[in-house]
Amino acid sequence: MAAVSPGLRRSCAIVGIACSALVALNGCERTTSRTSDERIAAAVEKAHREDEDADRRLRERAAEAELVRREAEQGDIDARARIEEARQATFARLEARLRGVLIDPSSLQVRNPRLTREGTLCTEFNAKNKQGVYLGFRRAVVNDTVLSLEQDPDDAYREPQHRFAELSRATGCYGDAGAGPTLEPSK
Repeated sequence: MAAVSPGLRRSCAIVGIACSALVALNGCERTTSRTSDERIAAAVEKAHREDEDADRRLRERAAEAELVRREAEQGDIDARARIEEARQATFARLEARLRGVLIDPSSLQVRNPRLTREGTLCTEFNAKNKQGVYLGFRRAVVNDTVLSLEQDPDDAYREPQHRFAELSRATGCYGDAGAGPTLEPSK
């Protein structure tokens, strides 16, 4: 075997160390690359979770806003229902008062009923007389303190016509009361 010179040994040792260093550096670079990829993946995952949390919070706020809107809408519906129930009760009470002055209360026919803001019933009614004959529709103004009927020419026992006209104007039921029928102008 040939003897190896000490200079060659040193050179081989230096080359071996350099190769080892290069292999080590190449391995370190891969570790850095893997670490960088892991950091990117972690950042992407974190951003994805943040987006999901933001979407969830947005949906929760939208659901809360919808619930508040629905509750307000239901409150409006309930308020309108209470007003309508009170209106119907007032109408029934005033109609019963009108029935109370009729000879045949069961024969009452009502058309064009309306309540004023003050709670006065303005209506047209028809009922049977003592002979069992319908008299024809007449106007009436009814509230808790007033009951005034448009006088039939054959009714001698009711208050005079001007009393109905005065009350109907005062309550806002019929502004033309007592003025007689109005005719549409011919064209």
